[in-house]
Amino acid sequence: MEKPKTNSFLLVGIFISVLAVLANLLFFAITQALGEQYLIPITETSKEAIAMPTVMILIATLFPAILASLLYISLYKKNSKTSIQSFLAISLTALLISFGGPMDLPGAGIRTKLFLSGMHLMAAAIIIGGLLINHMVNAKSTEKEGN
Repeated sequence: MEKPKTNSFLLVGIFISVLAVLANLLFFAITQALGEQYLIPITETSKEAIAMPTVMILIATLFPAILASLLYISLYKKNSKTSIQSFLAISLTALLISFGGPMDLPGAGIRTKLFLSGMHLMAAAIIIGGLLINHMVNAKSTEKEGN
C-alpha cells in the first residue's frame, strides 16, 4: 500500500487556493455591485475609512489557502492515517479565530463585517472541503491498490 506522492497534494493545494481566491473575488465584486462599500479604517485609532482594496481580498485568501495546503501535506507525511483528523481540528480552530479579524474592525459597518466573515466561511469551505475530498479519493485509491 503505497502513499500518494505529495506532488499531487501540492497541485490540489494550488488548485483550491486559486478557486478560493476566485470565489472570494467574485463575491466581493458582486456585493460591491449591489452597493456594499467595504469601508475599513485607515488606522486602528482613525475615524477615517477607505474602501478595501481588492488586493487585500486576494492576499487574505491566498495566504491561508497555501498555509492550509502545506499544513495538510506535512501532517500527511507524518502519519497518513490520522492526518485528516489533525488537519480538521487545526483548520476549524483557525477558522474560528479568523472571525476576530473582520469582527474587530473599528469603524466598519456590521454589513461589511458580516460579508467579510462570509468570505472567510466560503474560502474555508473550498479549502478544507477540497483537501478533504482529495484525502478521501487518495484513501480509496490506495485501498484499491492494497487489495
